[in-house]
Amino acid sequence: MAEVLTVSALNLYVKSLLDSDFNLSNIALEGELSNFKKYPSGHCYFTLKDSSSQIKGVMFSSYSRNLNFTPDSGMKVIVRGTVSLYERDGAYQIYVTDMFRSGDGAYRIAFERLKNKLESEGLFSKEHKKKKPDYPFKIGIVTSPKGAALHDIISVVERRFPCVEILLSPCAVQGESAPDTIVEAIKRLDAIDDVELIIITRGGGSKEDLWCFNDEKIARRAYRCKKPTISAIGHEIDVSILDFVCDYRAATPTRAAEMALPDIYNLNMQVSGYEKIISNSIKMKIDSGKLKLSELKSSRGFKSFENSLSENSNKLSLLQTSFSNLIKNKIEYCKKDIISYSDKIENLSPMNNLKRGYSLIFDSEKNIIKSGFEKGDSIFVVTADKELDCTVNSVTDRKV
Repeated sequence: MAEVLTVSALNLYVKSLLDSDFNLSNIALEGELSNFKKYPSGHCYFTLKDSSSQIKGVMFSSYSRNLNFTPDSGMKVIVRGTVSLYERDGAYQIYVTDMFRSGDGAYRIAFERLKNKLESEGLFSKEHKKKKPDYPFKIGIVTSPKGAALHDIISVVERRFPCVEILLSPCAVQGESAPDTIVEAIKRLDAIDDVELIIITRGGGSKEDLWCFNDEKIARRAYRCKKPTISAIGHEIDVSILDFVCDYRAATPTRAAEMALPDIYNLNMQVSGYEKIISNSIKMKIDSGKLKLSELKSSRGFKSFENSLSENSNKLSLLQTSFSNLIKNKIEYCKKDIISYSDKIENLSPMNNLKRGYSLIFDSEKNIIKSGFEKGDSIFVVTADKELDCTVNSVTDRKV
């Protein structure tokens, strides 16, 4: 005989079966809303039906507050959530976490699935975001050469920071071939050393036109990019997977250029401001120094120092005068010594002897001869005012 269960036990068992089924844990359903009612608490209760069947649904306030439209009965929608059993009533229902209008629901579900996948892998993490340069001088643009986005960026560059160099890496920005060309365009710019920043952009368009920027290949290539990146896809309300991966997100191509580049007018104003600040700071320093110097001059210590300096200056003047007189006296004394020595030298000079009638005798080699003369010798006799070339005719010894 089968085991007798309580109704609660049965419902709990069926609920456990539904909750353990992976296929029912994240399911998407399309149908028409019926009996839709939103309570003041924010919880929404409804029936989702098609031509032959229906299922109860509930969307709690923590999820319904994220809706970007107002659901109502008769509206065709796509919902995503988990199928489970409400034990009290014994009725199975879908617990909805996302709801989209049927027209864009398929796109939205694909978008959310890829977004959740890449987010779980860390591609959106803040620690992987790279800081853009404050003053880039070469930026790369990934876009169509014929699109309005490039024109908008060039206009901002000419107005805002005309010294920057723009390098275009052309690509398709819509259609089936677009993802591959965008990936290659990013790759080309990332390989150029002096490219400091990459902007990936296109102007506005329909959801289908912009859908290529939700491609997983583009997201992963942008994540691997060594250069800082800015995404600027569509208009203010458009959001793509690329926006989450890039280091910065701009609402429009114009805003991307403004985000990437400094404003040269503001820079000039800042420089002028810094000049004034520095000038005022220097003036304040000088004024402060003058005030301190004035206070120092009027202080007792400075007066004492000034008096001491004056006294020492007088002493120094006296020492200079005394030293100068000493030097003069020493010079005069030395002059007298020099004159005395000069007189002595003059008296000892052979020339003085010549003036007194003496003479000097030299041999043929100009050596002075004192004795040893022989007949026939050639000699030179020097008197006070003459030089005589002589020959010895005779030699007579003389007793001294």
